[in-house]
Amino acid sequence: MLTSGRKEELVKLCSNLVRIPSLSGQERLLAAFVRDTMQSMGFDDVQVDFYGSVIGTMDFGKGPCLLFEAQLDHVDVGNPFQWNHYPFGGFLEGGKIYGRGATDQKGALAAMMCAASFLKEDRLKDLCGRLVVSATVCQEKFEGVSSMLVAEKCAPDFVVTGEASGLALERGQRGRAEIVVEVSGKQAHSARPDYGVNAAVLMARLVSFIKDNFKPAKDPFLGEGIMELTSLVSYPENATGIVPDVCRAIFDRRLLPGETRSSVLLQVERLLEEAAKHIPSLNARAWISSSEYQCYTGAAISGEHFAPAWLLPEDHPFVKSCLKGLSRAGLPPRLAEGAGFGTNGCYYGGVASIPTIVFGPSRESLAHVSDEYIEIEEMYLGCMGYYGIAEQILSTENGL
Repeated sequence: MLTSGRKEELVKLCSNLVRIPSLSGQERLLAAFVRDTMQSMGFDDVQVDFYGSVIGTMDFGKGPCLLFEAQLDHVDVGNPFQWNHYPFGGFLEGGKIYGRGATDQKGALAAMMCAASFLKEDRLKDLCGRLVVSATVCQEKFEGVSSMLVAEKCAPDFVVTGEASGLALERGQRGRAEIVVEVSGKQAHSARPDYGVNAAVLMARLVSFIKDNFKPAKDPFLGEGIMELTSLVSYPENATGIVPDVCRAIFDRRLLPGETRSSVLLQVERLLEEAAKHIPSLNARAWISSSEYQCYTGAAISGEHFAPAWLLPEDHPFVKSCLKGLSRAGLPPRLAEGAGFGTNGCYYGGVASIPTIVFGPSRESLAHVSDEYIEIEEMYLGCMGYYGIAEQILSTENGL
């Protein structure tokens, strides 16, 4: 299905996507380009939702709705002097396309858009239902929040999210909770610390206690429900000569199926209660963090940093159909041995309980790095994989 002309079209599209910077909340130019490109590729309906996500639909009539989703936004470039290629050049070199977002997830988005267009050209009369491609905003800020509007718009029966998976099919992922732990003390002059209670010193002991006493649950496929310290700040911030009276730590807690907001918090609160028995003067509390951000449309997007885990069994009909689709497209029908990074699948699979898998070209180790790139040959295979999955799910003969 990938002629030389189609391969050229896919490479050109990916390069153009990479050339348009699209930090979270600054995706306007890229969203407009994706909207216009979808219209020119023959999508039957293209809309931009309240948050700014671009939703393109191929309508083949009555039947199931299959959603392909990839993010529009990317993380910051970081130190540009650590790059050998201009981060927004979309340069082709050595069989690779270089630039921020090439792996995460502009290569996947280009492959999804092309797969949908090529499938309509090839198999229009043999398909039923709807194939939707969503280019979704603010994934790097809020996993799954903007996906809620996408799901409301298209009501998908099945979802494929385009996180890099090395062309293996991931049938679930760990969830994530960002937990804030705050220790309160008493401010004093640092020349006489005995007049106060040093919150930073208490926090140091508490972090050590949590590290020694937190016992993560394990899942055979998803791995451990770890709890990792990612930030530590005392207040007054950047002050000198003062014993801090507040210290906050942020922990990244990876979640397993069945863990809820209340169960996760309860586990941490019990750790704090136990720690207080061993650390004199400890006064600590915990909560799940939340934040608000502004989309490029001007809309405020907000929510708690909590995303549940999700996992499909190996013999789930959607998993089996996706593997058949990969096989019919000429790809090895491989199931991943473990889960990758968090994705918007946490909403579809974890919150909405929609059968969801992760499938994408490239490797997760290439995301968020200097000189990010995607291998062109692997992007070709990704496009073929999306084509085969959609053909299998929406076929009038072989569909679910």
